[in-house]
Amino acid sequence: MSDNLTVDGTRASVKIQAAIPPSWTRTIDELVDEAGYLRNVARVIGDGVGEVHRHAFEAQLNARTREVAKRSAVEMLDELAARGFAWRDIARLIGVSVPAVRRWRQGEPPTGPRLWTIARLLAFIDTLRTDHHVTDAAAWLEMPLVPSAPVTGIDMLTDGHYADVFDLAAEHTTAEEVLDQYQPDWRERYRSDFEVFEAADGELGIRFSSRDEG
Repeated sequence: MSDNLTVDGTRASVKIQAAIPPSWTRTIDELVDEAGYLRNVARVIGDGVGEVHRHAFEAQLNARTREVAKRSAVEMLDELAARGFAWRDIARLIGVSVPAVRRWRQGEPPTGPRLWTIARLLAFIDTLRTDHHVTDAAAWLEMPLVPSAPVTGIDMLTDGHYADVFDLAAEHTTAEEVLDQYQPDWRERYRSDFEVFEAADGELGIRFSSRDEG
């Protein structure tokens, strides 16, 4: 299109050409290939961000552990018990026997590595409460991650999977995804031969599972 402009009394004709949209001539195969490439890029970026986040979590937890470790072992153990943890679970999470925990509570000092483990556990529990609003960490960690498998957060912490439990509390992942990493065969391992069903009268009953029937 054309337009007439007056600049300093001189008439000038300016031609403005509308933009021509690009031609979309790519085949569906090319679009699929491009979408696949972009998906791979997104996955790589996502994996990289996840790895950075885990390193940041470890650094944060270590810093909080050093701060908590300034307290005595007796004080830290009593704090864990006050948060609702049974002594058997505390012993298990630390990796010692219940009598060993009892000796520490009576004044026998733990070794340096054990003191760090106690402080790390308490620091992690504090992180769940302050950063992710897990007000009853003991009960939350005792729950099965999924109803169909008897794996709990305590199981995972006992095996050192602090970052995975952190991701679950932060809702960065799902319980199923966590279990896929922790026990890849969990679905088959905990598969039941029975299932609950609702009968015609509305009552619940139990029967052999029909999931494998054709």
